[in-house]
Amino acid sequence: MHEHLSKFKVYTDEELMHFIINGEEEAFKELYNRYCKNLYMYFTKMLNYNKTLAEDALQDLFLKVAEAPDKFDNSRSFKTWIYTIASNYCKNFYRHNSIVNNKTEEIKYLSTDINENEFVKHASKLDAKEIGEAIENSLNELPIEKKEAFILKYQEEKSLEEISIIQECSIGTVKSRLHYAIKILEEKLKHYHPNHI
Repeated sequence: MHEHLSKFKVYTDEELMHFIINGEEEAFKELYNRYCKNLYMYFTKMLNYNKTLAEDALQDLFLKVAEAPDKFDNSRSFKTWIYTIASNYCKNFYRHNSIVNNKTEEIKYLSTDINENEFVKHASKLDAKEIGEAIENSLNELPIEKKEAFILKYQEEKSLEEISIIQECSIGTVKSRLHYAIKILEEKLKHYHPNHI
């Protein structure tokens, strides 16, 4: 068994999908092991730190891969593809729970300037635990696509291009979502520092 598993460790994600399409169960296990931890953390953040929901989402995601691996387009990056499915799962979850965007508030924030470097510098001065909790609470109040854009960029370290593919929107829209998220967080963090930027 271990020999069989090690055999699949040398393959790329995309090659593993080819084996999975041909019924190789161990290739699926290898792929699961590569991604389960990061995707579980992604779902946990996206679903307001509800671990039960995150576990259900992870199980549902890999069930989709196992049941229909041929839906994967081999010309694409597997990592981007799997995060796109995960993103859609979260969007559907929030849509189902009738969470809607406040467009008026969005317009208000988009009309003001932000300085991303200043925001990051300011945030880094605050107590790590305190800032972590403040960001977590503030993110949970954001509309789903803004929250996700922020998590993908600053916590999952995805590029703007990758986020645009995952969120199925233009890079300009990604920038606008990040702008909005940072502006909200910047405002919330004012309360944690007497000498605000």
